[in-house]
Amino acid sequence: MLLEENATSADPILRTGETLDAGEHLTVCYELHHVLLPELVDMNIIEFDRFEDDVRRGPRFDEACRLLEQIPDGHDE
Repeated sequence: MLLEENATSADPILRTGETLDAGEHLTVCYELHHVLLPELVDMNIIEFDRFEDDVRRGPRFDEACRLLEQIPDGHDE
């Protein structure tokens, strides 16, 4: 993951036991590659190489992480 210093694949990440049918997978990939990742690039949170399909930390990544740490995620409940 990007919390480590390495690049990570831009493939969709699923939770354990989560599955997608072909249409859902296509939708998630489209939204990730053409909407969400470009928005994060515009905010300088990540760098995205479409040709290598890699995502790396951007100049404002640490700042964004600090902000996100203040928001309860509700996944531990």
